Amino acid sequence: MTWDDEPAAISLRMAAADQKFVYPKRPESFLIGFKRLVDYCARIGVHSITIWGFLRAAHGGVKAAAELCEYAADRGVGILPGVGLCSYGGYFYDGDHRFNLDTYLREHPERASSAREERGGRVVTPVLDPSLAANQAWWRDGLEWMLETFKIAGINYEMGDFVINSSPEAAAARAALGFEADGNILDIVVATRDLMDYAYRAKPDGVFINCTYRGCQDISGFPKMPYVDAVHPDTVWEYTLAGMVRRPGFPGEFAGMPEHRKYGYLHWFNPSTNTTDTDYVAEIARVFPGLVQLEFDFAGTYGEVSAIGNLLADRNYQAQAAWAKDPALTLDAFNAGFQPA
Repeated sequence: MTWDDEPAAISLRMAAADQKFVYPKRPESFLIGFKRLVDYCARIGVHSITIWGFLRAAHGGVKAAAELCEYAADRGVGILPGVGLCSYGGYFYDGDHRFNLDTYLREHPERASSAREERGGRVVTPVLDPSLAANQAWWRDGLEWMLETFKIAGINYEMGDFVINSSPEAAAARAALGFEADGNILDIVVATRDLMDYAYRAKPDGVFINCTYRGCQDISGFPKMPYVDAVHPDTVWEYTLAGMVRRPGFPGEFAGMPEHRKYGYLHWFNPSTNTTDTDYVAEIARVFPGLVQLEFDFAGTYGEVSAIGNLLADRNYQAQAAWAKDPALTLDAFNAGFQPA
């Protein structure tokens, strides 16, 4: 985040299942930065903000997160905490808490197993076994606690690192689903079938996301997507757009997928990909109408670079909000009507 008062203190090392994303700032910077981001999102009409590392002891834990959610809700902006299922910290990303994954595994080491990466075969351990009823109950209890404790708009769930659980129980649970799909997606279904049912009973207007972290071209058997019928129909499935939108056949190449709620994730305009000097407005004008044609419900991108005093960031963010509202907007009309927020 660069929206706070120490923008240079930003970590560019990406997290992994067995390597946490560090928090390098003062504790108060969490609320300072995210409140400024909320104010900006309210001004330009952004639906919600996903926050990975939403709960950390290092930046105020439950108290700070609850204050941020109240602040955002009062301004009509949703907060979607990012939550790791089998790795990546659980509901309380970093700190000693009953819904922190490390804390949970210390108390219940028998509920962990190892997993292998679907791409490359790296072994990740320990992870939660998604097939165990006790782990599924822990996820459900954690969701109940989150909804009771914070004014959130939903949850953004991830399996992380394309892992496929190695336990015999998980293999049997995947086979019992009765359809073929990528192993990591099968594990997501095993983990979230009951969780998504509970989520939408508890918060019918919520946005509950399952991250695939892959483009549709990387989904085995596409345009067949049998997994979408195996979970609650309001489940939002996230697809990474970076490769999809660069293909010559976009968007028509991706027509024909079954009807389901879709969130497209763009890796645009952020320090970790060295793209903070790029004006994406022309690309937004090209891509967003294609997403509408493919019936995507949501599109999102990094929001870590502050638009305060940064005209390029402001243009990139405002363009996405503008074309999301009006896919028929022309580039000339946007440029003519653009006003710094």
